[in-house]
Amino acid sequence: MYDIYTIADHAHPFIVALGLLFSWKVPTARWFLLCYFFVILFNIAVLPITIQWNTHYYISEALINIVFIFPILYRKDLALFFYSKTGMEFYRQVYEKQRLSSQECLIVLMFLLAVVVNLITWFEVLAYKYYWIDNAYFKLYFRDNIILFILLALLGCLLTYTIKAKSRELNYENTK
Repeated sequence: MYDIYTIADHAHPFIVALGLLFSWKVPTARWFLLCYFFVILFNIAVLPITIQWNTHYYISEALINIVFIFPILYRKDLALFFYSKTGMEFYRQVYEKQRLSSQECLIVLMFLLAVVVNLITWFEVLAYKYYWIDNAYFKLYFRDNIILFILLALLGCLLTYTIKAKSRELNYENTK
């Protein structure tokens, strides 16, 4: 049973790489997936350190979940910054064509839910550590299943984002 948690947690880089293969010709999708991939690499890099934190692991997970929201909220501004520094046409296209999609909104909601779940778990672990409560029920019985649901929903959102990338780009061209 615990293998499904590991598979869901480590499937994100592969889904993003697969998404990059399928939507490479769509600049906005490529930019989103590349930004998201860099955050995934950051998460993988800090995981060996944060996994050793017994009490404060859950607050670090909440902070990393907030970092995962940044590629959605700030990638248009980042593209404008890179365009002003490099003058590359790719960044101008991304800046002009970038619109918030329904999948991105769902990704933000999923990460906000993960932040709330990790904060609840962190407060519960602190209460257990200082003997305010006798058992950490939420951490033991609910947190992992909720996070598994969030991870699977995120994988689904990334796949649908990739599948609909070309139609979103065509829709932008037709409405312009």
